[in-house]
Amino acid sequence: MGLRSRLRLARTLVVVAARHHDAAAFASDLFAHGADIVAVRDPHASREALRRTVVSAQRVAMPLNKLVAVIGDLEAARAAMADVLVASEDLDPALAHARLHEYALVGVPAAEAEDLPHLGESHDVDFVLLSTGDVTGRTGATDLDLVRAAAEAMPVADPHGTPWFVPCELTGERMPDLVAAGARRVALTVDAEADLTRVGHIADALRLAWQDDPALEDFAFRVLSNPGPPARLRSPTEPTTW
Repeated sequence: MGLRSRLRLARTLVVVAARHHDAAAFASDLFAHGADIVAVRDPHASREALRRTVVSAQRVAMPLNKLVAVIGDLEAARAAMADVLVASEDLDPALAHARLHEYALVGVPAAEAEDLPHLGESHDVDFVLLSTGDVTGRTGATDLDLVRAAAEAMPVADPHGTPWFVPCELTGERMPDLVAAGARRVALTVDAEADLTRVGHIADALRLAWQDDPALEDFAFRVLSNPGPPARLRSPTEPTTW
């Protein structure tokens, strides 16, 4: 399965730190509990530690048709030949594409509803992570109006559209509200193996939300039967602000 197809079929993005003693085993456990994307973010880790974590997790992810992302560190993503980067707010996604391998996917954070239509149409933005002020979603509550705006600007049932993720607490208390507002993909932050069960519960809730949504009934078939144009090398444009 191609990277774009994996991304569009993903429902759960799980943010982890780089400090786990066995990154491959932890990634394997996360995938087994329903994670579709494991995203590495650790401002206290060295770039080499981030690279090792990403490489180890990617070895596990590839045969499972899962993804591994780097959050906010373009150079670490480049060093690890990462398939996915969640860019920082001040990084132009076209520049990120120019520095990563040609098939790499780049996501951007978004905190303003007025930015969403442009992001949904940009050829340089592969996915969007709705922002709460903290890219991990650990602090703050996602504005439901922002979720509704994302659902309107980037319809989740469009097999060629821009996927978007909503930060969600591990408790899952707000899941019904997020789903009702149109969210079908979430981003979670985990610290240890003790969080795996909660990841599984949220992954199960999302699976049911997809099953109950008539618009997504044949979504996987549409994605896999027409995965979209092949990747191309992209030249950096003038820096943009989101």
